[in-house]
Amino acid sequence: MSMAGRRQPWFGLSEDAEDEDQYVFTSMRWDCKAKPSKENIGSTKEMKCVYLFKYHYDRLYNAAQHRGWYDAVKSASMKKLIDLYHRVQREVEKLMQDTGSKGPFKVRVMLRYHGNVEVKVLPEISSIKHPCLYPTTFRLSSHPDPASRRADVFKVVLDALPTNRCLHTKDKTEWRHMYDYARLGASIQSYQDAKEVLLFNGDGQIMDASISTPYFFRNGKWVTPHNDCGGQTGATRRWALDHDLCNFGIVTVDSLVHNETIWLSNAVKGFFTARYVTSSTRCQAPSFRSTSFSSTSSYAETTGTDIVPKAML
Repeated sequence: MSMAGRRQPWFGLSEDAEDEDQYVFTSMRWDCKAKPSKENIGSTKEMKCVYLFKYHYDRLYNAAQHRGWYDAVKSASMKKLIDLYHRVQREVEKLMQDTGSKGPFKVRVMLRYHGNVEVKVLPEISSIKHPCLYPTTFRLSSHPDPASRRADVFKVVLDALPTNRCLHTKDKTEWRHMYDYARLGASIQSYQDAKEVLLFNGDGQIMDASISTPYFFRNGKWVTPHNDCGGQTGATRRWALDHDLCNFGIVTVDSLVHNETIWLSNAVKGFFTARYVTSSTRCQAPSFRSTSFSSTSSYAETTGTDIVPKAML
């Protein structure tokens, strides 16, 4: 398959610029009904409501270090794990008091370069009512959880164009346009759609999925794309690696098989299966131009950007 048409880093922000609009972030599940679990590594009983909180703290801390944001990692909210937890807890409890809702919630935590932490709390709306948070195996034939049968309804397609490896694919940053365009090209309209899209680099290696981590069965074992491929080290992927559910590996575009079952995971919905689907018109390749230097990740807010879906030749 030709690697022509690779997405270039056309945005105007420098990767190391200390711009007020730049931030790193992570999204997590908060469920007041959650029971304490020894599999929730690094979490105390006080933190039982939040899924993999230690991994989220590490993710923010490491991402800030990658960008040289030393003020951020020394800020009051990031000094210790418990400091960040209390910052998040205040926002969740405020929403519960205002709305009377007990969750579950999707919590987005943003860390800016100067150390300010912003927390957004939203209801978690999902068709997965009982998520598989701590699987003991990826083996499909013996898996006891209904999540292993999500492949009957959840589909995965391949992006239309390669995506360049860069700081914004290694860490979860404010710059999400490569993921937004991949989802647009795959006709994914909502985060509730039972559909995901795989991104790949210029070497034809799978990097990541747009809002989840993918896992593939290769050579008798489950693998997730290696860090060198350019994708993110998400909370659930680190957890799966730490629990020997998978290994790092190189998964090429050419190795994808129509109707194969893969696992997906993210720290809001947990782990679930999906079915890879291929076709001659698998995606639309968005044709766009931009003179915008905005760092927001919204089609409507990206000033000067025209998005016209164009069929891949």
